[in-house]
Amino acid sequence: MSSNVEGNKASRTVIRRMRASAIFWLVIAGFQILIGLPLVLIGYGISMILCGAWNIHASVSRLKTAKELEANPLTIYHYFASDSFQNYTIIFLLINLFFGGLIGVAASCYDLVLRHYVLKHEDELTLGLYPEEIYGDV
Repeated sequence: MSSNVEGNKASRTVIRRMRASAIFWLVIAGFQILIGLPLVLIGYGISMILCGAWNIHASVSRLKTAKELEANPLTIYHYFASDSFQNYTIIFLLINLFFGGLIGVAASCYDLVLRHYVLKHEDELTLGLYPEEIYGDV
């Protein structure tokens, strides 16, 4: 096993996809705000603008989390495997479905697909990161 954290393909893939997700959320937020502005007159626009603002916050938060996970890749699996991540993603999906439009649902689905990738690559994201001396003779 390699103790080279930088060489772990799964961790690099997760970080890259998290950054892509953050950018995707930022673009969605921009569209939600732009579309919401003319809809303010009929009432739905305010909720869309607020949802766009929330998505900007989520995007910035996701970029910070990606940076933290990149600095400590041993926490990637536990971050995504937690029930709180799954619940947060589903709540985000519902908020975007009801208040922000269908494009936010697509981004939430992408986050669920990313979680599935992490769960599928558990060995690479946990065991593959530790130096051999931790395991002894296996």
